[in-house]
Amino acid sequence: MVFLSPFALLGLAAVLVPPLLHLFQRREPPVIEFPAVRYLQETQRDARRTVQLQHLLLMLLRMLAVVLVALAAARPVVPGGLGAHHEPTALVLVLDNSLSSGAVRAGTRVLDDLAARARETLRAAQAGDAVWLIGADALARRRTPAELLEAVSAARPDARRLDLDAAVRQGARLIATSGFARGEVHVLSDMQASALGGAAVGPQPSADSQLAGVVILVYHPAGDPPPNRGVILARPTPALWLLGGGAVRAGVGGSGTEPSSRATLALTVDGRSGARALAAAVGEVELAAPRLTPGWHTGLVALEPDELRADDERRFAVRVTPPPVAAAMGENGAFVDQALEALAAAGRVRTGGAVEVRIGPAVLPGALVVLPPADPAALGALNRALGASGVPWRFGMRIQSEDTIAAPTVPELAGARVRVRFRLEPTGPPPSGDVLARAGGDPWLVRAGRVVLVGSRLVPEETNLPLTGAFVPFVGALVGRIARGEANVLEAAPGGSVILPPRVTALASLDSLLEARGGEAMAAPAEPGVYALRAGADTVGMLVVAADPRESDLTRASDAALAARWTRARVAVTDQPRGYAARRFRGAGRSELTGWLLLAALLVLGAESILAAGGLGKRPKTTDHRP
Repeated sequence: MVFLSPFALLGLAAVLVPPLLHLFQRREPPVIEFPAVRYLQETQRDARRTVQLQHLLLMLLRMLAVVLVALAAARPVVPGGLGAHHEPTALVLVLDNSLSSGAVRAGTRVLDDLAARARETLRAAQAGDAVWLIGADALARRRTPAELLEAVSAARPDARRLDLDAAVRQGARLIATSGFARGEVHVLSDMQASALGGAAVGPQPSADSQLAGVVILVYHPAGDPPPNRGVILARPTPALWLLGGGAVRAGVGGSGTEPSSRATLALTVDGRSGARALAAAVGEVELAAPRLTPGWHTGLVALEPDELRADDERRFAVRVTPPPVAAAMGENGAFVDQALEALAAAGRVRTGGAVEVRIGPAVLPGALVVLPPADPAALGALNRALGASGVPWRFGMRIQSEDTIAAPTVPELAGARVRVRFRLEPTGPPPSGDVLARAGGDPWLVRAGRVVLVGSRLVPEETNLPLTGAFVPFVGALVGRIARGEANVLEAAPGGSVILPPRVTALASLDSLLEARGGEAMAAPAEPGVYALRAGADTVGMLVVAADPRESDLTRASDAALAARWTRARVAVTDQPRGYAARRFRGAGRSELTGWLLLAALLVLGAESILAAGGLGKRPKTTDHRP
């Protein structure tokens, strides 16, 4: 029960007035001497019992009347009941069943609490209402309340991430086009602060106008969210492992834990245990992997279970290959030759046998790293050879400019600069995904199949790379993962968009096979895991689907943040189920008991009047026994 005017309950103190009045008005009956003493004493006892009973009933009735009037003044309401009705309403129910809704607090899962509130609202909906349900998949489904009740009861925590701000605005658009005069958006969520989307920058009148006058009712569970840790990173380093193993970079995130606390991370690859390490409450560590055979391998990084189990492990995929057989050809400069010698000494490349990867200013069959020629006059012949080999790129104009290399996917190039470069130009429509690095905004490192073009010669006169400690690792990356192209591991969020490599025909997991088309964008599977990219019967890559790292941060948005986000809407926030029930359908989906309490008070006062007037019966008669 909810009281709309709770301060009126102070009037219950008036219930003490009737008993006090009765106590002060007590009178001792006068002593009357009469000849028939015995008879009079019996008559007096009978009369006293009648009067005492009458006074007690009067006192109780008056006290009850005071209580009823005080409760009526407090205006109590209850969900449902007699008189519970509302005008036809367009209702958009946003049920946040994203991954964080699986957290357990005080023995109850967050989603179970949210689903209970959703079922109550759907039961209160009427035949004339239009009802939509938006879940973690961000799809708005319009169904009957009975059909949506089944959907809510079947809801489970979903790895897809729901943008609450986008869902509310989608609900406002649905209401605006519904044709209903009344509409409400109900947000049932744990209200993660990060789920409200990015902060709005500057005035957005067109976006805010969608919410003008919209009623937004927000419910979240009471109390603070539970402390939580989650694995937010599991990435092989390097991306392509040679025989001898590698390492996995693992990261921990979350909220509500002590900064000084530690979490134990454990690595598993193909079911075999790897390294274990202690990580800070928020931080990263490197875990050494066991020695692996050539081929594709999958693994996971896990930590101890806590109140949110779904983010306690994260999967990855890695390709293990023998070191490539690499050789330099033509005039590359001494630095390239020395780098290959250092890599061979470290076991990162091989120098004997059939050459797999060549570095130089020439075009030959196989995997190539093509550098500009030392003599600019040879550039035309090199471009013609590239065209004849089907490479959709050519060397363009020579540019002398001090530029920093930007290469997000090639960490070995971080901070490197170029002084002289050739602009790399596509010979047709720019191929998607070919550009690996840029300098001055122009492509500087591109890959087309197994051919890699570098915009500068690897000499100090044209780039500072040969003079840095990253040069040898960069040459190793060129002849390894970049030229060979064997570390084709894609990452995507559940349900997110991903562009598959050419030739891919299907996505395969342990228990499913999804048809796919290489070179086109598709929605990643909603279930986290590792999916093999198949080209017929061959595995040409891996797709790792992992939950958004922000789901591990359960920090709740404040009421002020919600009001600031939806400035032109009418926002009400509550963490009490009864408070939510009292406000839905603009407060019409409830029964106010004020009228019934006043009616009961009138009936009690009527009974009190009848009793006070002698309604219990006639007074006992006395008989005169005079002789």
